Amino acid sequence: MAMPNHRHLYLFCFAVFTARAEDIRGKVLDPTRASVSQAWVTLYPASGTEIRKTRTTAAGEFHFASVSSGEYLLEVDYPGFSAGPPARVIAGKTDFIEIVLDLERVAQKVVVTASGTPLSVDSTAKALDVLDYAGMQRRAEFSLSEVLRQIPGLRVQQLGGPGAFTRVQTRGLRATDTSVLIDGFRMRDAAAPQGDASGFLSDLLVVNPERVEVLRGSGSSLYGTHAIAGVVQVITDQGGGPLHGEVSTEGGGLGLFRGLARFGGSGLKDRLQFSGGIAHLNVTRGVDGDDRARNSSFQGYLQYRLGARTRLNARLWASNAFAGLNASPFAGPAVNFASTGLIPAIPLAANQVALADAGKPFSFGAATFAPSLNDPDSRRLSTQTSGLLGFTHELRPGTSIRLSYQGLGTSRDNRDGPGGVRFPPRFNNAALFSGRLDNIEARVDTRWGRHQLITAGYEFEKEWFESLSTDQNPNPAQRVFARTSVHQRAHSVFAQDQIRLLNDRLMVSLSGRWQSFALRSRPEFEGAAPRYAAAELSSPPDAYTGDIAIAYLLPSRGTKVRAHMGNAYRAPALYERFGTSFFSGSFSPLGDPRLSPERSVAFDGGFDQYFANSRARVSATYFYTRLQNVISFGALQLGRDPFDRFSGYLNTRGGLARGAELSGEAALLRGMRIMGSYTYARAQERTPLFADGLLLSPRVPRHLGTFLIAQRIGKRIDITVDAAMSGESVTPFFAGTGTRAFLFPGARKVDLSASYTLPVSDRVSLQMYTRIDNILNQTWYEDGFRVPKAWAVGGLRLLF
Repeated sequence: MAMPNHRHLYLFCFAVFTARAEDIRGKVLDPTRASVSQAWVTLYPASGTEIRKTRTTAAGEFHFASVSSGEYLLEVDYPGFSAGPPARVIAGKTDFIEIVLDLERVAQKVVVTASGTPLSVDSTAKALDVLDYAGMQRRAEFSLSEVLRQIPGLRVQQLGGPGAFTRVQTRGLRATDTSVLIDGFRMRDAAAPQGDASGFLSDLLVVNPERVEVLRGSGSSLYGTHAIAGVVQVITDQGGGPLHGEVSTEGGGLGLFRGLARFGGSGLKDRLQFSGGIAHLNVTRGVDGDDRARNSSFQGYLQYRLGARTRLNARLWASNAFAGLNASPFAGPAVNFASTGLIPAIPLAANQVALADAGKPFSFGAATFAPSLNDPDSRRLSTQTSGLLGFTHELRPGTSIRLSYQGLGTSRDNRDGPGGVRFPPRFNNAALFSGRLDNIEARVDTRWGRHQLITAGYEFEKEWFESLSTDQNPNPAQRVFARTSVHQRAHSVFAQDQIRLLNDRLMVSLSGRWQSFALRSRPEFEGAAPRYAAAELSSPPDAYTGDIAIAYLLPSRGTKVRAHMGNAYRAPALYERFGTSFFSGSFSPLGDPRLSPERSVAFDGGFDQYFANSRARVSATYFYTRLQNVISFGALQLGRDPFDRFSGYLNTRGGLARGAELSGEAALLRGMRIMGSYTYARAQERTPLFADGLLLSPRVPRHLGTFLIAQRIGKRIDITVDAAMSGESVTPFFAGTGTRAFLFPGARKVDLSASYTLPVSDRVSLQMYTRIDNILNQTWYEDGFRVPKAWAVGGLRLLF
């Protein structure tokens, strides 16, 4: 459960409406019984995801017209107050809903990622955190990956400055084990080596989100492939209410400039609900003065109500990005480290880096690795476009059907030239990776009595991957040209049963999924014909998953005990099955068409305890995940591989990760929020990844910590300090005759943001803000890549 970053009220009221279509009217009051104007009121259908939102009038009143029968969650958001206890309202018996706000408390938000349907946080048995847009705005964050640094159990690695490759690891597992969703649908790159979202995490800007929800623990039964360690879901702002939004601009360190415009509202007598946002980021210098990056992104939402029971909606996310790339870090001479054991990561001295960046001879001295040296002609261009169309119809009170379509296109164009320090190509070259996913989903949510909500659905996914490698060799006979194109289809069936017993004190959730895979046609190869091009090809085995979550509430003590257990999978990516590499003047196969899906089993259990009338909360969770079967890249025995590979992708035995998460938040003083977390994770491999037999998992620190304190001073000044810390971890570098483990110190990142808000009118205000990143001016390396020292930006934000 995440802490809000400013004073809010989140009040949930269960409402059961028995008429075919009702108007919901009410009034919001503060503890003095005075009317509350400009409060946001959000209505969530319990068996759907399309929400309605409005603002209270000057008299504190709100009104939702033509609401169909069914069960709803009502959320009220108002600065200076927090959640009260849930209340149940029956249409026809309560003509007018009067809500009296309570003093500030720990927030209890509506979430959808835990079950695919709206729930209050107290009603879910899974470990889940919510980050709302107000908190992102208060921290002045522009990147979604930076927003995630405050989540317990998550490690965010940004390999350089803004726009650099970014990796997110959950509970000591790999980056590929965390699924990324946009409004319930997978955001991943079909052309990536592991078919995940890692290649685009650095391109996901804060544009127009309502909130980000993070589920920790297996989620494949609901969300399919890649949800082994957890799920990160971005929920698009769905607009509603009177026209509102913001226009902001900022600039400062690293040569950074950013502009953002957001808007939302409703029309046609509240039948139309809309929102949109556009952002542009431009970094002209970056970490070493030549790490340019640009990004233009759009995120929008549109919903039209055909009637009380029927809704059409559309969502769009699109981005176009450019990033200058540095050379990958590499190990120093073998004489600088012992033949076995961990190698201390000692970087080249600054003067040696300067010589290397200038293309002059340099020596390592006592250094054990070279950091990310400058590469003047290496860059990446990338685009992604995700379009969602949805139709929702309520067949009867408590039963709805949803039909959805997602089209996701991705493209990554990696270009390099003869410049650079280490092994540059002789000629300018390009490697273009394109992917597309088309996904159709049909699902039914039905309430069975007062105690069960049953979900069942079918999903069809069409996947396409193409790679194209070329260079500008002036000799046509030696010019590189290779193209691979693969099409695949997948079918899934999933179901879930959410059960409430003992006067809603006991919650049980059961879910399962089956998925099958099939090639649409034989892969196409041009310029190179790997041996598996003519081999007999088979589809990967089917994937089966199951999941159970249980929670028990003790309301009188403010305690929730929870447990969650399930298995998960990751489908083998098309590149892992049919990828090729260019080596020594020829193309060699890397993939194995016979690969099986990765499989895992996981368990987590813990409790949430509230104190001081819900003004403080502590949580503790134990987690355990075993990777039973994984896909790795390694050496193969010549003559024994049917595709004549000397290295490539293969199934191995996996590993395990276990540990504990501790977190807490408090709102004991009005205007102040404090939250913090500590995670201990121990991860190891069953098959060694390092030449000397070490079983340590790469990039997994034993210790992670976060801390945030947000303070409002009066009505105009907000100050937030947030910190993310990690212990030491190992990174693999090829050194001498094999891969060795280099031990890197942990990171200590502390950021400060502050804002001053000047009211212009009742509906318009001007906000001046600043953010200082790495205010302690710490130096560290992520996988050998240099990260920025202290830098700052300042900006203006017009709110209306």
